[in-house]
Amino acid sequence: MVEGRGTFYQRLPFFYGWLIFFATLVIYMMAYGLRYSFGVFFTPLMEEFGWNAAATAGALSLHLWTYGLAAPFTGKLTERIGVRRAIALGGFLLGGGAFLVSYTREIWHLYLFWGALAPTGAVILYVVPTIVLTRFFEKKRGKAVGWASIGISLGTGILVPSAGWLLKTYGWRASYQLFGGMTVLTVGLLGYIILREDPESLGLRVDGGRLKSSLEPEADTPRLGAVKNSEDWTRAEALRTRSFRFLALSYFFMFGSITSLNIYFVPHIIQLGIEPLQSSQTFGVVGLMSAVGSFIFGFVSDKIGRRPTIVISSAMIAVLALVLTSIPPTIMILYLWAITYGIAYGGIPEQYAAIIVDYFGRRYSTSIFGLLTFFGAAGGGLFPLISGFLRDITGAYYAVILFLSAGSLLMTITILPAIPPSRGQQEKP
Repeated sequence: MVEGRGTFYQRLPFFYGWLIFFATLVIYMMAYGLRYSFGVFFTPLMEEFGWNAAATAGALSLHLWTYGLAAPFTGKLTERIGVRRAIALGGFLLGGGAFLVSYTREIWHLYLFWGALAPTGAVILYVVPTIVLTRFFEKKRGKAVGWASIGISLGTGILVPSAGWLLKTYGWRASYQLFGGMTVLTVGLLGYIILREDPESLGLRVDGGRLKSSLEPEADTPRLGAVKNSEDWTRAEALRTRSFRFLALSYFFMFGSITSLNIYFVPHIIQLGIEPLQSSQTFGVVGLMSAVGSFIFGFVSDKIGRRPTIVISSAMIAVLALVLTSIPPTIMILYLWAITYGIAYGGIPEQYAAIIVDYFGRRYSTSIFGLLTFFGAAGGGLFPLISGFLRDITGAYYAVILFLSAGSLLMTITILPAIPPSRGQQEKP
């Protein structure tokens, strides 16, 4: 029983979960801004050391594979050392890895610092705050995770262009030192100060309000967007369900298709005959409009459910990828395509985290989402390789875009059977 005037967290004039939301948005912005800025430094690294594109790009491939391999261990680590220490460690590893890149002298230095060290921190900075945020919200879970992903758009729209200015002004080494130091301080420190395990540990209820008794009955009834579970599922139990397996398949296709589409649609536009600067600006349009999509689909998710939201967004991306293969080389039409694609893109990634908590409960959600992230990163590493192979054998990007359209369609198809699990339907090991 919580008595008296209550704790500091109970006396706040607003729900503490919104501070968690703010911290998550900033963590996304810094982490993704730093990771996406690698493309800005790609050419300077090649020019200074005389490396070829394949060798330099190998650091990015290793980054994605390490990200995926580390993901299943993130949950166990967080359960062992706690949310606050985990997020501080993530900031230290990602920021520290970027800082050490500035001391690169050999290709293996880049592979070690950016390919192995940095992504270990990056996956912590995605899995942990995402799941913590879902623990604090139920009625507004879709909005919370969707709106927090606006931080990714801000990182793309603010930090990546800033990286270009810093590169031109101070060089790539000083730029990496500044970005790395900022990440350690802002992400690690902010996350450690603000993030908490769950609302109950603060004497609060999910969605806000004072926790009066551990025996107090739930006042809300199940909704389409927030499926209630009578008990939590362990990672092993979740893995044995058809629901998780279809979620993993869908996440595999999502991560692979969207990651590759974001890489290859600009080169495709350039090959159509659009000037490179204008073509690259379409990526900024996608980043900006994905923030709009996150905002819109946050409402949609809480209204109709996470799974239907993903179906709508992924089907839009499949169609838009197909359209891109026959779009005329007119910059205004390409901008219109980028606006629509950005909105659709903003409605997908973080909804998978919300589904994990909806379906399998909160207690082991970090471990389960970490495992899901492993399958996603496997697609994220595989699809760019297949796409690059298709580009090499055809000499154009049409086959690449068609392949990614098919992948997006498979993302849609495989999410459909991922219905809420029940104990009676759990498969035997």
